[in-house]
Amino acid sequence: MILLDTNIPYHILHKTNLTEEVLALLEDNPGEYVIDTIVHNELVYTSTLHHLEHRHGVKEAYKEVIYAVRELIKRLDIRLVQSIYTEKELYEALLNYRLLPSDAIIALACKHYGINRILTFDEDFKRVPWLTVLPPREDRIKII
Repeated sequence: MILLDTNIPYHILHKTNLTEEVLALLEDNPGEYVIDTIVHNELVYTSTLHHLEHRHGVKEAYKEVIYAVRELIKRLDIRLVQSIYTEKELYEALLNYRLLPSDAIIALACKHYGINRILTFDEDFKRVPWLTVLPPREDRIKII
């Protein structure tokens, strides 16, 4: 299993300068893709903000974002898993690996489900001993 961090589906949904790189990364790293509830929440939130910046129609924009996120999850055959952690695990991850709360919860979801690979552009996950960041930074395409 490979957990997809928020920035991976975000760049596909919003066709950014990293979209082609993300699609290539998915092709180079096949497997069962997983997102946890935090990634799902972040994706809906950041996509809503992105959409509102471009469309300015709050009610309809939110609906469109929800449908787009749901369709992307279905199209990429991503499984949504629950974030499971204890208070002790959360604070240990926050302190030991210097992660933001959402990132700590994502890392703990990986630990709970035995996921040891994460596809992300977030270098902070390199500090988590049970995770391998895909691909290693030095292998990534340089985009100017």
